[in-house]
Amino acid sequence: MTARRQTKAERAAKRRAKERAAAKSQSEPLTPLRIWALQVAETLKELEDAVGDKDKARWILSDLMRMPDWIVDNPDHTPYEDDEEDE
Repeated sequence: MTARRQTKAERAAKRRAKERAAAKSQSEPLTPLRIWALQVAETLKELEDAVGDKDKARWILSDLMRMPDWIVDNPDHTPYEDDEEDE
C-alpha cells in the first residue's frame, strides 16, 4: 500500500501556510508574561512525563511555582487587604 501523492497545488499551499506561520511568529515579539506561561507549560509537560500522573504533576507545579513578583506588583510583600472585609 502506498500513500496518495500530493499534487503540486497541495504542496504549494502547504509551503505557503508554513511561510505565513513562520512570518507571523517572527513579527510578534514575546512578552514577559507569554514567556513565563510557556515556561510553566513546558515544566508541566516534563513533570507529567516524569511523574506519570497528570494530577500529581499539577499539584507539584502549583505547590512549587507561584506568580512572579513582576506580574503582581507588591514591593513590600505584605498580603493584600480586602475592602469588603471591613464592612
